[in-house]
Amino acid sequence: MSKRFSALLVFGLGAAMVAVACSDGHHDSVGGKDSGAAQPDSSSPDGTTDGPAVADAQGDGFSRSDVIPDRGGDGFSPDAGPDLAAPVEVGHDQALADGERDLVSADAGRDLPDSRTADAQSPAEAGMSDSGTASASLLGRFDRTDPARPGFGWSGSAMIARFQGTGATLRIDGSPNQFALLVDGVLSPVLKVTSGTTQYAVASALLSGTHDVVVWKRTEGNQGSNRFLGFDVAGGQLLAPPATPDRRIEIYGDSITAGYGLDGQGPNCTFTPDTENHYLTYGALTARALGTELHTIAWSGIGMYRNYMVATASADAMPAVYARTLPDQAASVWAFDSWQPHAVVINLGTNDASNGDDPGTPFRTAYLDFVRTLRQKYPSTYFVLTIGPMLSGTSLAVIKGHLQAVIQTRLTEGDSQLSFLEFPVQTGSDGYGCDWHPNAATNAKMATLLTAELKTRLGW
Repeated sequence: MSKRFSALLVFGLGAAMVAVACSDGHHDSVGGKDSGAAQPDSSSPDGTTDGPAVADAQGDGFSRSDVIPDRGGDGFSPDAGPDLAAPVEVGHDQALADGERDLVSADAGRDLPDSRTADAQSPAEAGMSDSGTASASLLGRFDRTDPARPGFGWSGSAMIARFQGTGATLRIDGSPNQFALLVDGVLSPVLKVTSGTTQYAVASALLSGTHDVVVWKRTEGNQGSNRFLGFDVAGGQLLAPPATPDRRIEIYGDSITAGYGLDGQGPNCTFTPDTENHYLTYGALTARALGTELHTIAWSGIGMYRNYMVATASADAMPAVYARTLPDQAASVWAFDSWQPHAVVINLGTNDASNGDDPGTPFRTAYLDFVRTLRQKYPSTYFVLTIGPMLSGTSLAVIKGHLQAVIQTRLTEGDSQLSFLEFPVQTGSDGYGCDWHPNAATNAKMATLLTAELKTRLGW
């Protein structure tokens, strides 16, 4: 990979240097509560929410272990069931650090099938359209039913282009959503896509030359989906997009993973899309630190067995939605064989414990079945089962016990390629996002732990 592109994909958060992942799987080119009860996590497919159970974390004599009412204002009501086809109506930019990092391709001993080997020399893999014209690369799950208008909706979906010229315009349609925008490695103001507008200037008044642009979805699937229509270049032309890293990570999670409220000055601020920022989540930071592609499948309020404040099984918990290409369309099914990750990270269980009681055997069974299902799809992938940082006390201990039991069961079944990682309970000294969710500082600490775990387990 060129040093120019690695410079584009590096930014600093405190002392940490991290580098952006940059392609979808095809590199497609297109023109009461105990001291550990969970707090709300905002809208899952059925309206659930997770939040931290931190007992007097700030030392002010106020216990934060009780469930806080949902202040998400996200249009979903608990137990109502999902209306996934109906989008909700709708920051804080980090300075970039100097320096750059070469993204080194390394499978480091992981015997993974390369999902792109068969067409590695195809025009699409080279960042060219079938007609041989330069175009853009995509990151995340994209629905390519209409190749000229690929749809997407999951957090962290991204469109990346390199061009020769003085400016670029993004063409996009669909639901109101927000995007982190980087031009030549520098974060620009947040791009807010609105209904009825399809053209957005993403770079302008640049010196004539070669430039890179990254458009990264900050908001999550409950805000609705969009369709990428292409980039137009002023004073020049699109070039072949940057090379794709060989490393791949997929993360399944809830609002913590989606970046709900991350940019808010919490804990008592009300969630709005302005406060959601997947770009600074622990998953995105980890992916950039390791130089990987990243797929994020996350929905606020979702559980493995039951969603936020639901007493029994939720029909729209993660096992029911994980296979969707578009989060708001049940009929849109992802082709798992098209993209094989080196690592899968699962951070679920916070909402399952939101009632303050043990979700019990049904939770453990649902989790075990989910792991078994993913193993069938990803025979050689390493799994990391995680929890935190919003649970504490009894609830945290209970969920940890269930996850460790799942690992032990899988060991008896002959699967040793999985481990447990706990994200420590967030603290008041680091601050909070909206509705007690982890903010940028807490996410950075989580990323440090996850990065170290993956380096150790994968030899990266």
